[in-house]
Parts: sequence; structure tokens; C-alpha cells
Amino acid sequence: MKSECFVILLLIFLLEEHHFVCANSIKDAPQEPTNQNAEIECINYCFLIFKPVLDNFVHLKTAADANNETRETIKDLQSQLKNRESEIKIKEEAMKVKDEQIADLRNHIKSLETTLSERSNQLLECRETEANFPDSCPSGSPNGIYQIKPRGMEPFKVPCVSSPSGWSVILRRFDGSENFVRNWTDYKNGFGNVRGEFFIGLEKLHRMTNERPHELYIKLGKVDGSKSYAQYDDFRIGNEEESYELKSVGKYSGEAGDSLEGHVNKKFSTFDRDNDLSTENCALNRGGWWYLSCYFSKLTGKYYDSGHNSSRHGISWGSWHDSNYTISLTFAEMMIRPKSL
Repeated sequence: MKSECFVILLLIFLLEEHHFVCANSIKDAPQEPTNQNAEIECINYCFLIFKPVLDNFVHLKTAADANNETRETIKDLQSQLKNRESEIKIKEEAMKVKDEQIADLRNHIKSLETTLSERSNQLLECRETEANFPDSCPSGSPNGIYQIKPRGMEPFKVPCVSSPSGWSVILRRFDGSENFVRNWTDYKNGFGNVRGEFFIGLEKLHRMTNERPHELYIKLGKVDGSKSYAQYDDFRIGNEEESYELKSVGKYSGEAGDSLEGHVNKKFSTFDRDNDLSTENCALNRGGWWYLSCYFSKLTGKYYDSGHNSSRHGISWGSWHDSNYTISLTFAEMMIRPKSL
């Protein structure tokens, strides 16, 4: 820029000087045609003198413009480079985050593999343990809660008693802590606490008694402390499609009298599944049982600690209390065991 200004000032100065010299020469010379030629020659001379300067000026101007354009290009490229560096930095940060996520995922996968391996080992141990579960209460073992696994079933807990030996408790009543007026699903699956009042469930009973012949043992008690029992040598019930029909009880023996034979070939009924022979629903307010019209026995009735109920909704075994169904038993326990024991 400084050189351009200098050239311009120099041109102005030289033009003024040469114009002044030419003017004085022309002014001092006589006004003749030869003078006009002198003026033209003077102008041509000045042109020849200044043309290289002008050409140089044009060259300098062109170079300056090109230089400015180059600077702008460099500046633009520098800006682009800076942007690219920023983008690269952002991508590097993103890649770093991705690497951390990948590392976390690998650690998580490794943890899952470890957990899976542990679970597999536990499952194997459980299967090995399940394979050792008995299919009924072990004979000669002390009273307690045992895991049993009848064939084709998942293991489940059942109270086992040693006197008499090898019996599995399937129903227990003694304090009224459990409600036995239940629906079909509850009676199918079982309910209550195996350490207290409970019913094992019709589906389990069906599987167990159809796997092999079972005996049935029933213990009874009244509010006055008196006790009795009834025993049957072939207890078996049908499947759910047969409404868990009482297929057989076998031969009776005992002291309480036979109040179950009359229920053979009768379907199980609950308040929401009326399968009895009566015009009314015998299970309504009485609990589920193999009702006919309506019952000789009913160990799932309501519990009355007074031992008496005028509505006849209590726990009954008619042959033991002379068919006085206002008497309600305060203890009842049903147990089964395979006949081979």
C-alpha cells in the first residue's frame, strides 16, 4: 500500500514537472508549426518516460490484489482447519465416551456370564437335590416339614408325622385361623400354612393318589377332648376334568364310624362350582367337599371353638356324633401314605 501511494505521488510530481518544462519551452519558442511538433515530441517523450512507471504500478497493483486474495484464501483455509480441528476433537471425545461405554458393556457381559454360570451351577445342584427328594413322607423320620416330589410334579412342602409312620398330612383343622370357605381355584391349588391350618390342594391329591395306591387316615377331636379316628385302604380322586371326583376310599377300619363311603363317586363342590346333587349349593357357607345331598361328613366346614353350631355349618363326622350336625369338631386331620409302606 505504501509503494502504491509513493508511485502515485511520484507520477503527479513528474507530470507536473514535465508539463511545466514543456509549457515553458513552448511558451519561450516562437509560435510556429515546428513548435507544435516539439510539443508532440515532448508529450511522446513524457509518455515513454512514464509508461514503465505506470506498467510497474499496474503490476504492483495486480500483485497487491493477488496478495490480498491469497491472504483471504489462507485466512479461510485457516478457519476451515480450525473448524476441522474442533470437529476432530469432538469426535475424539465421542469416541472416548463410546470406548468407555464399550468397556462398561464388556464388564457387564462378563458379570452376567459369571452370574449365569453361578445360576447354572445352582440349578444343577437343585436338580441333583430334587432328584433325591422322596415322593412321599419318609418312613421312620421324626415329625416335621419335609420336601417331597411326586413324579411329574415340582417339589412342595408337606407336614410328615411319625405316629403312625410315613403319613403326609393333607388337611389340618385345630384353631380356626384359616378360612375354608374358599373358591374352586384355592381348593385346586391348596391354601393355608403347612405349619398351621391348611389344605394341600386337589391337584396334588389327584397326582399323588393316581401315581400309586394310597391309604387315608383321619384323626378327629371334640371340644371335650375326646378323640377318634377312621382309616381307609384305597383313597383316590379323579382329575380336574372329572371335578376331582372321589373315586375310591376302599375298606374302612377305625373307631369313629364310616362317614365317607357315602361320598364315593361324588364330585367336589365349592361355592363357585356347584357339583352336588342337591337343589341348593351345599358348599355355600360350608367349605368345599365331595357333597351329595348334602353330606355325612364335612371336614372343611367353619370352625367353632365352642364345639357347637345350630346352622350346621361346622366340621362334621356324622357317625361319631350320632348324626347330630349341630356338633362341630374342634380338631380334624387327614393324612395319606402309599400302601406299600
